[in-house]
Amino acid sequence: MGMEQRGSRFYFYEKRRVGSRVVSKYIGGGLLATLAAETSNEARQERDQRRREKRKLRDEEKQIDRQLNEQGRILAALTGQCLRLAGFHQHKGQWRKKRRGDQKQAKNRS
Repeated sequence: MGMEQRGSRFYFYEKRRVGSRVVSKYIGGGLLATLAAETSNEARQERDQRRREKRKLRDEEKQIDRQLNEQGRILAALTGQCLRLAGFHQHKGQWRKKRRGDQKQAKNRS
């Protein structure tokens, strides 16, 4: 969008993409063109500001997610160690208490 000079006068055209083509729409000339250009610039600045704020929030959320994932990995490792020390083992992702027969066989092997 913007002002275009044709001869000695300025005109304001709004540009839009339709498919693969750019289509110009005439808005006005003279004072109307100046006001339309200012309004358009203000709207663009507001959109850019909102976009920057959204990007900042998205970056903060990603940082929080990384921290939570790291804490989850640490917690899972600590839980696994505690369960192993308590006599459990993992079978297909599930924690199970070792059978007494398995413990006796392990003692006999020693």
